[in-house]
Amino acid sequence: MEALATRTLSRGIIYSAAGERYIKEAIQSAISSYRFNKIPHLIFCDVVPESKPDGVSYVKFERGGNPYADKIRNMIASPFDATIFLDSDTYVCDSIEELFDLMPRFDIAAAHAPGYTKCNDPMAPAFYDFNTGVVVFNRTEATLTLLRRWLETYEKWMTDPPFKGAGSPNGFADQPAFRRCVLESEVAVYTLPPEYNYRTVFPGRLVGSAKILHGRAADYEALVRILNEQICVRTFAAFEKGWSPDGAASSAPTNSSPAKRKRRLKWPFIGAIAK
Repeated sequence: MEALATRTLSRGIIYSAAGERYIKEAIQSAISSYRFNKIPHLIFCDVVPESKPDGVSYVKFERGGNPYADKIRNMIASPFDATIFLDSDTYVCDSIEELFDLMPRFDIAAAHAPGYTKCNDPMAPAFYDFNTGVVVFNRTEATLTLLRRWLETYEKWMTDPPFKGAGSPNGFADQPAFRRCVLESEVAVYTLPPEYNYRTVFPGRLVGSAKILHGRAADYEALVRILNEQICVRTFAAFEKGWSPDGAASSAPTNSSPAKRKRRLKWPFIGAIAK
């Protein structure tokens, strides 16, 4: 890590997206980020779109049939010395360049998965899963080795899962393999606070301003206003996928009444402790 510390790092934000829907989603996320982060935003995509927003560029890749494996391969292919990887269903509402300050002290950083502790992996119960929708990493040999091992382990577990859920193509997907590989590696890992990966579909807790929202919403700015209206210790109920202030874009379960669904969507704030 000393070699990186003695020269100027190239820095950038990357995405991995395949298919028109996800490419469009990644572009919207990159546009939201570039408002505050005037650094390169690179989208790995299977089809290069015609639109060229400021600060956004594209690298075409061949789909491998599994978007999670493609994602890891594209992370390995990042051209930057220090990279922030973002899932396509993210929305950036502030500067996040301070995440690069974690490098080169740490090799990799990610937030805990908020909805569960670990995916049935019997190894080290106190070592919680990380959510891999926001990952900050250095391009060092140690980190590249970790990423390659993650890909290898994930693909192996897809065909021969060592425990329930380890090889699921849906649900937790690549995260059980990431947890195991980080646990067994020698990389310096930092756990990001939820402000940098606020999973909107789970109940959550914030202290500072939410900077990266992770989850689909019809009106992100309205969601940001709710989350950041008070900057103190505060908790929120889960927001439904496709959230909007009036509940119009809700994907709430059909067994909930419209009145209950709207109330839950529109008023997710639970409480706060004033500073």
